[in-house]
Amino acid sequence: MRMNFCPKCGHKLDIGLVALRERPICNPANGGCGFIDFGRYTLGTGGLVVQTGPDGVRKALLIQRNEEPNRGGWTIPGGFVEFDETADAAVVREVEEETGLKTRNLGLAGYRNRADPGDNSSYIVFLLEITGGELKTEPDPEIAQVGFFTLEEMQGMGRLAPLSYELAAAALEDRIQLFQPHTVRGLNGRPPFTLYI
Repeated sequence: MRMNFCPKCGHKLDIGLVALRERPICNPANGGCGFIDFGRYTLGTGGLVVQTGPDGVRKALLIQRNEEPNRGGWTIPGGFVEFDETADAAVVREVEEETGLKTRNLGLAGYRNRADPGDNSSYIVFLLEITGGELKTEPDPEIAQVGFFTLEEMQGMGRLAPLSYELAAAALEDRIQLFQPHTVRGLNGRPPFTLYI
């Protein structure tokens, strides 16, 4: 069920395009506060992509956000899981949209759950490998910059999200123990699904 009025400021919500979907928004152009109705529970996904250069130096893929929340901050690429997709499909889609790189899922690397007042959010992180595409070089409305960074370079980034740093550092230092994807037959005619164990 969609909201009709903003729970923060009371303005009537408009329908606007956010992250390639129509969503109820409290439109700032009409005097609203910018609230976006993603629902009471959110599921986000992030993609850890590590690349070893010809010099043998390992680097992790990061994006710099060009929109709120955290405009100007750095993070691993990713985004919200839509109602009609799985988390492992969403991360591949989001990484390609944000960076231009096509990837393949190697396994589940991490999970974070946070229950803030009014919002319960989960964040699933997958280790991905590059299978094609080209790294974006021009900014767009969502992403300001994309690049691969060493652990030392990340330590000097003032606006790198702590969660992204911990995950990227663990990947660069080979400290991640992956849960592997396994296809399981669905019950009572339902489609198969992926179980990470």
